[in-house]
Amino acid sequence: MASVSVPGGIVAYRTMLRRRGGVVALIGAASVAVSGGVLLLLPGRIAGLVGFALLIASCPVLVAFGVPIASGLSTIATGVATSLALWFVVGQLAAHLATREAVADWRTWWAKFAPFAVMMSLGGFVGFGIFALATL
Repeated sequence: MASVSVPGGIVAYRTMLRRRGGVVALIGAASVAVSGGVLLLLPGRIAGLVGFALLIASCPVLVAFGVPIASGLSTIATGVATSLALWFVVGQLAAHLATREAVADWRTWWAKFAPFAVMMSLGGFVGFGIFALATL
């Protein structure tokens, strides 16, 4: 007897969730980063502030590379790539944790992913706050 899962069944859905969890997190972070970049280009202080906040939330590792002061293209590219890789890993971790339950769906994935996402974004803001205080 072959080990084939039923299309659209529980095992197939769990496998799909494990394959796409990191990609969904990556796409979400990239879309927030692009939104922040677009807002930075718009005129006005509020748009710039919200855009910068979205960029820090979506790319929390940028602060570790000193992006507010060191703004070279290679530094920014390395920080963004590292942040996106971290989002992918966190999405895969959330998918793994969600599929440990008997029946897993995207709601379970979001429940596992949300605390990680909040902590990563807050870590970026805390890092930026420490960086800002150190440069005063």
